[in-house]
Amino acid sequence: MRRRLRRQRPPEELGADVNARDNDGYTPLHHAAARGDNEMILYLVSKGADVTAVARSGQTTADMANGPVQRVSPFPATVALLEKLGSKNNHKCISC
Repeated sequence: MRRRLRRQRPPEELGADVNARDNDGYTPLHHAAARGDNEMILYLVSKGADVTAVARSGQTTADMANGPVQRVSPFPATVALLEKLGSKNNHKCISC
């Protein structure tokens, strides 16, 4: 018996908020920046993500790409992309 796979709907079709914040004030864009995931950053921005969002700690999305936690290397290409998109780089790199 063959099962049919249901097509998964994109989060925005389900009403997901691309600017939703976690308990620390980080948005999905902050998390994508922390991973250096440029493709996800461009996707989130195309869906209305706010590149100027600032977390409770004061970190911008560009700051997260600078190296969000100790032992994590910065992502220079991601920093450049976020700055080009309008994120302010406060150079709040915890690992630098």
